[in-house]
Amino acid sequence: MSDERSHRSILRSDAALDLTSDFWMHSHFRAMAEVYRSLLTQAELLPGDRVLDVGCGSGTHFAWLAAIIGPEGKIVGIDADPANLDLARSRIAGEPWADQVELHAGPMSPLPFEDGSFDAVWCAGSLQYVADPVGAIRDMVRVVRQGGKVAIQDVEMHPMLLGPMPDDLLIALKDCLPRGETHTDEGYVDWFTGHKLRGYLLEAGLREVRGYLRMREYVHPLTTDERRFLDVAIPYLCTESPGIPTLRVDQQAALSQLVEPADDAPILTRPDFQFVEGRALAVGVR
Repeated sequence: MSDERSHRSILRSDAALDLTSDFWMHSHFRAMAEVYRSLLTQAELLPGDRVLDVGCGSGTHFAWLAAIIGPEGKIVGIDADPANLDLARSRIAGEPWADQVELHAGPMSPLPFEDGSFDAVWCAGSLQYVADPVGAIRDMVRVVRQGGKVAIQDVEMHPMLLGPMPDDLLIALKDCLPRGETHTDEGYVDWFTGHKLRGYLLEAGLREVRGYLRMREYVHPLTTDERRFLDVAIPYLCTESPGIPTLRVDQQAALSQLVEPADDAPILTRPDFQFVEGRALAVGVR
């Protein structure tokens, strides 16, 4: 595969962060739809709610949010990547709830909204890129009314399994996954954010905090959506994710051989292929 079409380039958005491109978000969303929808349901948003979607990307959750809040509700999406917002606009065009959506380009923190402007904040898959997650959540709390909710869903890779591969190699791969400053152009990313979400929400001053963890297993036969994102995600995980350069040279070579072998079939085509990833949700009340 050429540098122009490396797994990293496919998964990176114009915001210069891995796993933020529309290809990744839309493909992963489709493959994980059952898990994502289950977690959104646990947020217990209400009909008529005015919801801020922080890090909304290309609007993957908009249709589900619109179905929950109904015609009296409002969705305000904010994202740092204008290209993703353009895609969101094109995807919602013609939807019966399109007029209920308002889009803004901007950072996760500080949020450009008045205090108490929303009934709820929804943030999916974005907090992992924030070096001060508690500070960002405090700003989400600021823009929610008293009694409103903050619901954050994000990655949790402690349950991660990928095989078949030797146990020591799997342990080394898990140990090198990013969990903070990466000392690369990726900056800050924490793939172990999920299990810390409840603590972050409590520290940010929220009450009645509850949490959920869902795991997603991929085995053969794979659906078209699953295969579409795994074809790029698994090679990225094994050869280009931020912690890979910290592994020994022989470990890097072994992982590369698993996903792009010279002779044998790649790991993804093995009949005993298995990949498990986790997603977590925490919800609190202001």
